[in-house]
Amino acid sequence: MTVVMQMHREVFVQRLRQLRADWRLSQAELADALRVSRSCVRNWELGDSTPPMEELGDIALFFRVSADYLMGLDQRKCIQISFLSDRAVSAISDLIRTIEEDTAENKQ
Repeated sequence: MTVVMQMHREVFVQRLRQLRADWRLSQAELADALRVSRSCVRNWELGDSTPPMEELGDIALFFRVSADYLMGLDQRKCIQISFLSDRAVSAISDLIRTIEEDTAENKQ
């Protein structure tokens, strides 16, 4: 395994663990949601194995992030919003704008 592949595996392990923790899911609950065995999730989080492409896509869809983010190819944590209503997207956009304005003010 190349150093780059190892680095991406480590990033995947960290991000999977963090996403699962953020969502407050046990390994068993994530396994049920993804329709895989708990040992699959455990092995992914230990770095003993990596999911095949189809399951990587399922993980990304479940957590509403990009597969590139999961694999460490993209540092931005993009969140899928296609499942949200227009009203919810608008509220999130307003919140983001407020945060950006506060950040800009604090830098001055």
